[in-house]
Amino acid sequence: MDSAFYSSIVLVPKSNYWSSSTTGMDPITRRRVWDIIEDAKRGRAIVLTTHSMEEADILSDRIAIMAKGKLRCIGTSIRLKSRFGTGYVANISFLGNTPGQTHNVYGSTPVYNPHLQLVKQFFKDRLHVEPKEENKTFFTFTIPHNREELLANFFAELQDREKEFGILDTQLGLTTLEEVFLNIAQLAELESSSSEESLVTLNLLSGSSIQIPKGARFVGIPGTESSEHPRGLMVEVYWGQDDTGTLCISGHSPETDVPRNVRLTVNQARSRIGLYDVPVGFVIDSN
Repeated sequence: MDSAFYSSIVLVPKSNYWSSSTTGMDPITRRRVWDIIEDAKRGRAIVLTTHSMEEADILSDRIAIMAKGKLRCIGTSIRLKSRFGTGYVANISFLGNTPGQTHNVYGSTPVYNPHLQLVKQFFKDRLHVEPKEENKTFFTFTIPHNREELLANFFAELQDREKEFGILDTQLGLTTLEEVFLNIAQLAELESSSSEESLVTLNLLSGSSIQIPKGARFVGIPGTESSEHPRGLMVEVYWGQDDTGTLCISGHSPETDVPRNVRLTVNQARSRIGLYDVPVGFVIDSN
């Protein structure tokens, strides 16, 4: 297979076009094909279409993303992550694998960290973020771009307190190209749903359901206004892709108060009823 693939490259000296060239390949073969493409890039223009964001990120000098039949963006991987990503991803690894108990690399006596909640509170107090993923030994935080000026001092202090927090390793990077693609797809779905009234059902943790525009990230829940929650409640909706590449709901955050700086229009504040008598949530601008 390698020789046939390589022949298709050398027989066309200036340009090559491939569509999903590694789809269905095992990881070892896929890596070998990537190596061939990397070697062949010199002095050639190669146009590769792929559904694999990993493949696009590894092989491409410039990446173009299409959604709903339109070219939505083009640029380097770093440029797209900076422009369309949600910010930075911080991965925090803790010592040991027992809840609250950490192996001490600083001495022979085990360090007991009774509250990994300390790290969560540290991020919340200084950067106003909560873990997007967490388990017994690992936290993942997404940090918005508007917190960038705080990061240098924040991570300097975090490094100074590693022993106190029982931290083994800290990694910081831009959000993934996969997330960039999902953000682009969400914007395209919102654009489409605004004209097509494309709604999907979101089942809330409280047991109730609302309908929301496909791709909406922050959604207000109609009918939740009260003396305790004068502006009502909202959720952040997490989106992924199904096996066909279609945008689908992968989860949502706990219900929280709608921020005071969000301006609610009459249409937003008024409850709408969608299909099957399910109320329709209103989209909240992420800005």
